[in-house]
Amino acid sequence: MQQNKERQRKVRHELHKSFPKPGSLELELWERNQQVSPFFRLPPELRNRIYELVLSVGQINVCYKRWEHKPRRPVEGGFWCRLLDTTQNPWTTPGTGTGTELHGMTLLSPVCRQLYHETALLPYSMNAWSFESPHVMDRYVVKEKRLPRPQRRAIRMLYSQHVLTTATEKFFGGLEVILLQGGIKMTKHVVDVDPDNAGRRTIVWDVSHHW
Repeated sequence: MQQNKERQRKVRHELHKSFPKPGSLELELWERNQQVSPFFRLPPELRNRIYELVLSVGQINVCYKRWEHKPRRPVEGGFWCRLLDTTQNPWTTPGTGTGTELHGMTLLSPVCRQLYHETALLPYSMNAWSFESPHVMDRYVVKEKRLPRPQRRAIRMLYSQHVLTTATEKFFGGLEVILLQGGIKMTKHVVDVDPDNAGRRTIVWDVSHHW
């Protein structure tokens, strides 16, 4: 089982970092899809609008259900997610759903390579993310690495019950807004330390209240 997960991670990594090789069957299929598929013949701007309507759901809240080893009917556990509005507090909204493990954000990505390239990061960049508890976030993101690096770095908005450590913030990599449980909103800004030297920059988090 662990080998299958490692293989899936390697496949996703290869898909992210490269396009089909010249002369390969994958490139032939890629070009054929662009010529034949009515969807891929649409302008990129229109395809992106369709992706936004389908994949922008608000807030994705990741939870964890413990396994229950009952004598006759064990109850399966694992990670599962629920969809909330962006303005909902994930820790005061009653939890509903099943213990179904989260295998993927969208059914579009596995259809073909081009759809994967165009949609694999969108559920992460378009939606806010939150976790049932700091323990669930640490286990899901850091320890078990359920989010590959490109998806993890695509997350822009995160609800958190506490201020992230510098290491955790860097591990996500692309966070722009952090909403804390107490109603505090942290917004990231990149400031030029030396206007004459574009390479010298620092990150500043502006703090406001009542998100």
